Parts: sequence; C-alpha cells; structure tokens
Amino acid sequence: MPPVGDKPSLMKFLDVETVFHEFGNALQHMLTKPDEGLVAGIRGIEWDAVELPSQFMENWDTLMSIAKHYETGETLPKEIYQKLLAARTFRAGTLSLRQLKFATVDLELHSKYVPGGSKSIYDVERRVSEKTQVLPLLEEDRFLCGFGHIFAGGYAVGYYSYKWAEVLSVDTFSAFEDAGLNDDKV
Repeated sequence: MPPVGDKPSLMKFLDVETVFHEFGNALQHMLTKPDEGLVAGIRGIEWDAVELPSQFMENWDTLMSIAKHYETGETLPKEIYQKLLAARTFRAGTLSLRQLKFATVDLELHSKYVPGGSKSIYDVERRVSEKTQVLPLLEEDRFLCGFGHIFAGGYAVGYYSYKWAEVLSVDTFSAFEDAGLNDDKV
C-alpha cells in the first residue's frame, strides 16, 4: 500500500506472507546454476517445483522478530500473534475445496471439454462445483472469465500443482522442524 499523508507505507499480514512467498521464488533464481539458460530459476521447470520453495518460505515463523509498531517500536503483542496464527487455518477445509475446484475445472476444461459441444464451460464448472463447494454457484457466476491462471498464466492443466506443492512444502518444512528450527548447529 502506498503511504497516506504523513504515515508510511505499512504491510498487512498477507503482504508479509506474500513477501516470503516471493522470496522463495527469488531464492530459486539466485541459487540456480543453469547449464541450460532456458531451464533456470522458475523457467522451464515443473510448476510444483516452482511453488515448493515459495510455499516453503511461507512456513518460517519470523513474524515476532520483525513485527514492530512503526512509531513506538513495540513488539507485536503475543495475543495478536496467536490470533494471526489461528486465522491462517480458519476455514482451511473450505480453502482446500476451493483449490481442488480450481484444479479440477482446469483439468476438465483442458482434457474433456469439447468447444462448441452441448455443454458450456459454465456447465463444467457447475458440475465440478457440486462436488467441491458447500454452497451452490449462483446462476450468474462467471468466475471462469477471470481465471487467468489456467488460460494466460502458464498453469494450463497444471493448477493442481499448487496443492501438490503445498504437500511437498509441508513435508519439507517438517524435516526442518524435526531437526530443530531454533538449533544454531543445524
């Protein structure tokens, strides 16, 4: 967010999470030693391998060391921190269903949908939504018109990689937790 008046630009929790996510992409670029220029960083590799380091970096719990009030320097109160942690998993099941819907619609549109056939893309989405949503779609829902990831974002038939990368990143991070995140010897 841009500064407002004499107040500096301040980051919301989601902004901080996004910085860590994008830092994972940056690390992937910086640490790649390419033999082939077209296969380096996040270019030319499978999407789950692109998303793994990004989602992995979202797990690092450094908020308490960086969250300070911009005027007083006071550390984020522990009770607010605990609420932020709880909010990250609030409605996690619904969010997983949402990702599964996106991935399934993506796969179906790119593998089974017949352009000009008897079913529209909205019919496909509606059928998938019946299995992946708690509430039915509104008749006028046109989410697919803005679902750029699967049409212009390079994820065509690959949106599922977000969920798979989530599994991989949690498994990878748990190895660090098992070794001891706060152990200086690790």
